[in-house]
Formats: sequence, structure tokens, C-alpha cells
Amino acid sequence: MTSVSLLTELNTLLNQEGIHSLQAAMRHKGLAQLGDSLTNLLFSLAFSLHSTGFQGEKVAGKTLASALRFAELREIAPSRLDAHGLGDCVEAMIAYGWIRGFFTIPEAAQVLRENFIQVGLEPGLRKVERVERIARGFALLLRQIWEKEQTLLALESQ
Repeated sequence: MTSVSLLTELNTLLNQEGIHSLQAAMRHKGLAQLGDSLTNLLFSLAFSLHSTGFQGEKVAGKTLASALRFAELREIAPSRLDAHGLGDCVEAMIAYGWIRGFFTIPEAAQVLRENFIQVGLEPGLRKVERVERIARGFALLLRQIWEKEQTLLALESQ
């Protein structure tokens, strides 16, 4: 099975589940679970390349909740969610964006890696600084997903 046919099958599954928008994706628990693994993979790839050594990293829900705010997309998430719930929304958005073809895994890892270089994500940072810098990288990816979704919606409405 090629990656194209895999994504085609996953797109069919999104349609069967009635997930036709980012907002719908953000409410889907299964998609958030897939996104959790994908998010950690993207971060691990980017951080491995940035640190020039293999790293298996996990991204905390609070970090992802901050990314949503840095991306100025908090208002599209369901209301009354704590940081964990917002982190789930971000993970679902990332899974949705990948399945819809808004980015490839190498592209997303490169976005994160370039941000790590730009903001100086280095060993020895205080935890607060590290979390913010990681969150800002994910914010770039979230904005990309949002903008591609908006472009697609605009094209479909013509």
C-alpha cells in the first residue's frame, strides 16, 4: 500500500465518520488519539534532526494548548475545555490536516525543526522557555492547517 492509497482510505474514513471540517475533527476522540501518536512522531523527528541524535519525545497537552493560543485559533475549539482537552483538539487537528493532505510528515517535521533553530531550542533552557518555544513551533503548523482548510473551503464555495 502506498502512502497515497493510505491517505485515500483515511479520507474515506473521515467522510464516513462525518468529519468534514477542523471544528468537527476537534470533537472526535479517535482522531485525537491518532493525532497524539502523530504529534509525538513529528516532534521526535524534528527534535532528532535538531539535536543530531535520535530522540523519542512526547508533547504535553499544556504545550499544545499554548500552541493553539499562539496560533490565535483558540476560538475555533469547543468552549469550556481545560489544557488537556485543548491538547486533544490540537492532536485531532494535526491528524485531520495530515489525512487531508495539508502537509506531509517530512514537511511538518521541517516546520518544527526550522522553528527550533530560529527560536534557539537548546539544552539547559528553563522548562517554561522550552514549553513556549515548542508551542510556537506547533502554532506555525496549526496556522498552516487552518489556512489550507480556509483556502479549500473558499475554492469549494465558488
